[in-house]
Amino acid sequence: MQNRADNPAWRRPTVAAHAGGITIGAPAPVVIQSMATAPTLDTEAAAAQTASIAAAGAELVRLTAQGVNHASNLAAIKRRAAELGCTVPLVADIHFNPAAAFEAALHVEKVRINPGNFFDPGRTFRKMEFTDEEYAAELEGIR
Repeated sequence: MQNRADNPAWRRPTVAAHAGGITIGAPAPVVIQSMATAPTLDTEAAAAQTASIAAAGAELVRLTAQGVNHASNLAAIKRRAAELGCTVPLVADIHFNPAAAFEAALHVEKVRINPGNFFDPGRTFRKMEFTDEEYAAELEGIR
């Protein structure tokens, strides 16, 4: 297999993920996306920015959801964005908060987590090096 130095079009193999009707990764084309910067608790601003991003050509829009209240408000953002004519899939970006991820999953097409920090709500990162067995156990815990 050619590497990046040999071929600038090379992409690391990935597993396909789906957000609404969009396929991300694997052999699918690169998806044009952006992340909203408006506060997730500001429904009007987040919905307007989501619609603006989609109008500029994004195929999906990511929004951060720091807590359960933010995640819950994704439903209102999605509803308002639809009223503005925006129907692209929404993806919730979650860090350190499993409860927010579970709430977000009720309202948007995809939840994006960083498995490395998903189960470390105190942001302690006490352990940074893992044996193969410990790593496998961490993955099983995430599953």
